Amino acid sequence: MVKDPITGRVLQRVEVGPNIVTNFGDKYYAQRGAVEAVTRTFSGGMMVVAKSFGAGSGAPSKTSTFRGFTGIATTLTGRQAFDATYPKTNDSDTDNTGRTADAVTYKRTYTTLQANYTIKALGICQNGCSSGSAAGVRELLSAKALTAAQQITKTASQTLVVYVNHTFLGV
Repeated sequence: MVKDPITGRVLQRVEVGPNIVTNFGDKYYAQRGAVEAVTRTFSGGMMVVAKSFGAGSGAPSKTSTFRGFTGIATTLTGRQAFDATYPKTNDSDTDNTGRTADAVTYKRTYTTLQANYTIKALGICQNGCSSGSAAGVRELLSAKALTAAQQITKTASQTLVVYVNHTFLGV
């Protein structure tokens, strides 16, 4: 959701639908559910808003990594820590239209100085994620490439609030 930072008025709200939880994310949630030590932690991770995924034409898959995001190396403002108190379940923030009692919500508010470009992909990575080759630095919890209708162009005169909800409904 794009807002005017002075009035707080919502200028644009985009619902982007399901994002893909990667194999790394599946393992993380399984370890958390079994109350085991997690191999990689995403709870202290970062939200990513990028200029594209897969050179602009790719879609994230179960095996996607941080290397799939493009436009991040020169725009590190798009990779930011979650807002305080997030992630959490049963989000009470009424601006989060996808909140439910059985969802984990990740939230990031981007200031007027951050992520000022057209956003075509988003995701959740570990803290300090990069496109490097070291184990763990490029692992993603989830990712989503946006359609042309879902893309957001953010400017320095706007703030951006991103919510990612992972809902556990079963079958």
